[in-house]
Amino acid sequence: MPCRLGLIMALLLLVACDLPADAPLDESLQAPGDEVPGDDLLMPEAEEGQGGGFAFDEERLLEGAESLSAQAPPAECVGATEEEASAESHPRILRGLVLAPQGKFARGPHLLELLIPSAHAAALEGELPVANARVALYEGDARGEPVGEPLIETVSDRAGQWCVRLPDGVAFGPQLLLIASAGDHRLRRPVLHAADLDLYSQPEALMRLLIEEGLTLDAISTASYLNLDVMAQSAVDLIEPVRVEGTSGLESLLARLHKTMSEDARLKEAIGRLYAE
Repeated sequence: MPCRLGLIMALLLLVACDLPADAPLDESLQAPGDEVPGDDLLMPEAEEGQGGGFAFDEERLLEGAESLSAQAPPAECVGATEEEASAESHPRILRGLVLAPQGKFARGPHLLELLIPSAHAAALEGELPVANARVALYEGDARGEPVGEPLIETVSDRAGQWCVRLPDGVAFGPQLLLIASAGDHRLRRPVLHAADLDLYSQPEALMRLLIEEGLTLDAISTASYLNLDVMAQSAVDLIEPVRVEGTSGLESLLARLHKTMSEDARLKEAIGRLYAE
């Protein structure tokens, strides 16, 4: 019996050397009980009338794989129909993230939960998603303060995501404000378009700088504000990068962003031109 088995194995090796890499092995040359390598990821031959051959068993292949979408599904969209919320791009659906240093709005015993260990691309490194922040849409006054009751509001989910439908009759512009708040802390940004609505430190710092410089939001066009925002982002991201430092809180970061923006030559010149318009 050992001799017969040895002869079979030798024949297998000789045949394997002469066969192309993708050629199937002759089943008559397999020793009893041998299995084709990788057999555990294959399903049995198809039923008659459904085609022959083998197919991958996807359940076995993906066993143990982790679904990222299951971890952080899209946020519920307040005010939207199911069809509107599921549309890949809808002109009145506003969605984004709330981000803050270390995923926290404030220092102290009532910190918002840090959830995801990576920063959004548009925010500074170390600004992370914040859960359970109130996100509200307001008509704003000329100095960037909300007027009256919110037009619509929601709460950021476990992954810092939020979504609302822009009410009918409300238009984009510098005086339409999104405000994320937790306690006495808040982050604002004007709603200039639906493509970039994450709430984090840089848009808040720019709004503070513009108001401090004596500009009012009713005097700045959407195009001008977009131009200022691009300059402000490049000033703190590329030219003089501002970084989140240790456990420093939101106000500390906003102060450093304000200083960097106020000293940026291009931004100062652009703000100066607005006075002349």
